[in-house]
Amino acid sequence: MNLPFRSVCSSIALLLFCIPLVGQAQSPTENTQALTDTITTKFAIADKIQEAPQDLYLQFEQNPLNLSPEKNEEILTHFSEAYKTNLLVDDFKTALQKKLIGEFVDAVSQQLGTQAFQSVTQAQQEFYTLQGKRKRIVTKYELEKDPPSAGRTSLIQTLVDTTSLASESIESSIIILRPLLTALMKESQQRTFSEAQLDAITSNFRAQMQSQASEQTLNDLLITFYNIDNKTLNEYLSFMQSPSGQWLDQTISASIQEAYQQASDRFSASVNSDQ
Repeated sequence: MNLPFRSVCSSIALLLFCIPLVGQAQSPTENTQALTDTITTKFAIADKIQEAPQDLYLQFEQNPLNLSPEKNEEILTHFSEAYKTNLLVDDFKTALQKKLIGEFVDAVSQQLGTQAFQSVTQAQQEFYTLQGKRKRIVTKYELEKDPPSAGRTSLIQTLVDTTSLASESIESSIIILRPLLTALMKESQQRTFSEAQLDAITSNFRAQMQSQASEQTLNDLLITFYNIDNKTLNEYLSFMQSPSGQWLDQTISASIQEAYQQASDRFSASVNSDQ
């Protein structure tokens, strides 16, 4: 970025006079940090990033491998510690900040301030609030009583197909599942599995999720965007279909998966150090 009046700063005195302007300018690092924080807030990352770990925690809280209750609880305690929200968000921000470079950054920064983008991301944030959780029940009832039009459903299905929301949830769950299964099976007296069998389990899990992910994401977005008109959604969709929007979507998805990988590594290290 060119400094103000740089071309006339030819003498030592003028150069020294211009130095304070350098200190007042926002550095690229500060700009990237600000954009990282904005994306994290607007896309409700602190709430979204907890969904997959919580879902798996609840499943394994039922102790499907029939471990002793104490041992199952011990493993899940390691899991909870590794997947604390603040750690996941920090890992996400670290990954995201490294990726916020290149030709699309400016276009994304500008888009985040548009009315359509603010409306959509505000709805995503509200989806996770206490009031939003209550509204889900009412909205689901309204949708069952008065189903959305074919055009409305098609619009939101196109948004599902355009973004990585469905596929990202699958891959994220796989990242989390495998080390959790490995840790639990090491403690099981009844079941032991080879690496090939673990591969088969995760493959079956992926296939099962793939058959449900798109429909589940569609249903979630029909509820999330219930009060957003088609014009606004079309404006948001147009950006997400653009090269800048695709880059943003893939960057967020990759950063979430990197955060889960960091948490999985923490979990495995914690379990191993306790043995």
